Amino acid sequence: MDYESKDTSDFSHRSKQKETIFNKELEYWMTQLPESLKNVPIIHLAIPGSHDTMTYTIKRHSDVGPDEPRYIRVLGRYCSFVSKPIIFNWSITQDENIVDQLDNGIRYLDLRVATKPTDGYIYFVHGLYGSKIYQPLQEIAEWLSSHTTEIVIVDFQHFHSFSETNHGHLVETIFRTFQAKLCPVASSFDHITLNWLNSGKYQVILIYRNAYAQNYSNLWPSDLWRTTWPNTVRVNELLDFLDVELKMRPLDIGFVSQCLLTPDIPYVLKHLCGTLQGHLVPQCQKAILSWINKKRPGRGGLNIVIADFISDDNFMFCKTVIESNKKFFNLQYST
Repeated sequence: MDYESKDTSDFSHRSKQKETIFNKELEYWMTQLPESLKNVPIIHLAIPGSHDTMTYTIKRHSDVGPDEPRYIRVLGRYCSFVSKPIIFNWSITQDENIVDQLDNGIRYLDLRVATKPTDGYIYFVHGLYGSKIYQPLQEIAEWLSSHTTEIVIVDFQHFHSFSETNHGHLVETIFRTFQAKLCPVASSFDHITLNWLNSGKYQVILIYRNAYAQNYSNLWPSDLWRTTWPNTVRVNELLDFLDVELKMRPLDIGFVSQCLLTPDIPYVLKHLCGTLQGHLVPQCQKAILSWINKKRPGRGGLNIVIADFISDDNFMFCKTVIESNKKFFNLQYST
C-alpha cells in the first residue's frame, strides 16, 4: 500500500520506485496490546520513534539552516553547488513521509524547527531547511482522527532563530491543529496509561523543550522527558553510552534512548561522497537491534527508542522495539 505526500513537489527528491510493504500489524499496535499493558504507565512501555522525523521534507538545494555553524552557512551561500549536496547527504535521517512512519509503528516524533529572516513562517530544519511545518502537522492530526485509540508523543526538540513572537505563533498552530487531543501535563506518570489517555480522548503528548512551555498546561516541559545525545561515530562508544544512560535513567519520568551515530566534520571530510544512510546507518542498525533485543521495558527499562532510517529492512527497527513489550509479562501476543 503506497502513501504519497500531498505536496509531492516538495518531496520529489525522496520519491521511491519501490512499493513499501505495508505492515498492518504495526498501524494499530497500541490498540492491539493486551489490556494489562494498556494499564501500565506509558513511561514503562517500549515505544519506537524516528530521529529528526521530518528530514524527508528537505530538498537537495534548500537553504542552509541556522542550526549549522556560521562557516557552514557561509559555504552554503557562496559555494552552494558543492556544499549543499554534501550537507544534504549527511542531514537526511528519514526517507518515509509522516503517514508512512505512523502507519508502520512510529509513535514518537523528533521535531527541530527554525524561522527564516525573509518571512514569518516556521520550517523544519536539520542542516538544511525542510518544509513549512503546517501541512505535516495537519497530516499527523488527520491520522490520529482515523486511529482514535493510538497516541503519539510529539517532541519539539530545538528552536532556531526563534523569538517570543515565533513561539507564540508555533503554540497557536499546535493548539489549532491538535485541539482537544492534547494531553494535560501531570506531576506524576502513574495514571498516564493508554487506557487513561483513551478515556479522555487524549492522543498527543506534546513536549516543548523551551521555557515558553511553562505558560501552558498541556505543553510538557523538557525535564519530564529525559533525552541524551550519544554524539559519536563509533558503535562501541554508542552501545556503552546507551547502557550507562539506561542504568541511570530516572524511574519516574519519560526517557529517550537515542540509538544513532552522528557524523562530525572530520568524518564527513573523509567521506565527502558518502551519505549517512550508506556509511553509518548499516553498522548502527545491526548493533542497536541486538542491543534492543537484550533489553526489556518496565520500570527503569526501555521507554522511547529512536533511530535513523526506521524503514530499513521493512521497518525492522519498529518491529523490534514493539516486540520487546512481550517481555513485560512474558505475554504472547501478535504485534
